[in-house]
Amino acid sequence: MGKTMDYQIRNYVEKDAEKIGSINFLSMLYYRFNKDFNPENIFCSVNSEGEILAFGHVVPDHTWCRIEDSDNDPDFIHKINLELEINEHLAGAEACLEELLQQLLNKAQEMRDSYPLKKVVVSHTIDADDFEEMAFYLSKGYTVTRNHIIMKRDLTEPILDAPLPDNIRIKNWKMKTESEEQQYLKAEREGDGNGVSWSLNQLRWTKSGSEWDTFTAFEGDEVVGSCMTWGLGESRGATENIFVLPDWRRKGVAKAVITEALKFLKDKGKTEATLGVFGENEKAIPLYLSLGYKVIDVKIEMGLSI
Repeated sequence: MGKTMDYQIRNYVEKDAEKIGSINFLSMLYYRFNKDFNPENIFCSVNSEGEILAFGHVVPDHTWCRIEDSDNDPDFIHKINLELEINEHLAGAEACLEELLQQLLNKAQEMRDSYPLKKVVVSHTIDADDFEEMAFYLSKGYTVTRNHIIMKRDLTEPILDAPLPDNIRIKNWKMKTESEEQQYLKAEREGDGNGVSWSLNQLRWTKSGSEWDTFTAFEGDEVVGSCMTWGLGESRGATENIFVLPDWRRKGVAKAVITEALKFLKDKGKTEATLGVFGENEKAIPLYLSLGYKVIDVKIEMGLSI
């Protein structure tokens, strides 16, 4: 790519938020309100007129929550997520991409250097049909590591009841205290095959949304499973962060919490619900299909070992 304009690459500052929001609104929200996004790990390419040509960030993935564990499987992969966004409204903005990517990779390497004995991969997810972007990252040494399947449930269709064991109750849990937040994250780790969970910052950022809810199954005071929802525009809602603790699987808990979430979204006037699932999750995918979800998209996760 040839350089077509003068620019400088610098760290993100608060005054960049409005301009970044016009390029990618969600990134702006992350940068302003999610404390996992450290300004030292966010970079902007800015031209001589102060316009943002491109921006990007590196941020620890959920797998990073295990980076300090001394008993980790030595082959466990800790990921650093990298995103890079170009301002498509400015001609020639792509001239800065390679230098900006290298700046982000340098920062990821700094994060990695604190843990020399761990396996670390820089991860980036793209649309499966974006062949130009895929070729760009392949040329930088990335490889395709996994698929993310996006599924949608039509909420105008009937939603059947899902029975639960007699000793389980589902509630719309607001997690009003830090101890409840930590209880949720502990349960999420126990329900995840790799023992990972969101960070507290990610949970609080998601909770701050006006349409955020969870439908969590309890045995007494103990969490046994959960499904989280949030708004994705006027007609669509997310059904995400679905987990069930191992001792409660194959008892209908997952189906019940998802069903409660679907009914809730339908009652709120949503007409569709979406979720994402890793392509190798051979147990979850048939469950989602049985609940009326259909595949609508595939995203590709690419990784670079550092």
